[in-house]
Amino acid sequence: MKKEKNITEIILNSIRMRVIQYLMLHEKGTTSEIGQSLSDVPKASLYRHIKILAQADLIKIVEEKKVRGTIECTYEINKEAPLNSISERQAGQVINSALLSIMGSFHRYFEKETISPAEDMLFLSSATLLLSDEEFKKFLEKIGAVYQEVLENQPGESRKMRKLTFISEPSEN
Repeated sequence: MKKEKNITEIILNSIRMRVIQYLMLHEKGTTSEIGQSLSDVPKASLYRHIKILAQADLIKIVEEKKVRGTIECTYEINKEAPLNSISERQAGQVINSALLSIMGSFHRYFEKETISPAEDMLFLSSATLLLSDEEFKKFLEKIGAVYQEVLENQPGESRKMRKLTFISEPSEN
């Protein structure tokens, strides 16, 4: 059952998340285009991750064309993806796995011999906001616009990879 493979494992892989992010940002893309954006990922690995996403129906082929004796596929996010119909239990598993992944990242960081949280701009922030659904949607649009400005940054001499995680949860009263 190809769709029954643990959806948590599929979507929480960092490379697959980056492929999904690329397709969300660009709407569609070929493996070559995605590879240019994810230049640190070896080609063979990228092909494998794209295949896993396609087999799980999270992305789909929207165009095929012959290029130098091979077929070049253009992919996009599958809007009827299994994610749209995951159970509450599976959604909980995805969130729990994501949180464990974040905890693991912090653990690995603090296990290093030499760290500098201030220099590395390490931070954790949490705020409880009072917003209507409409206000919250507008707030998320603004955050999305800020993300959009930097999502396509290419590697540069002074650029470091930085991981930001925003989580929205219903707050207990």
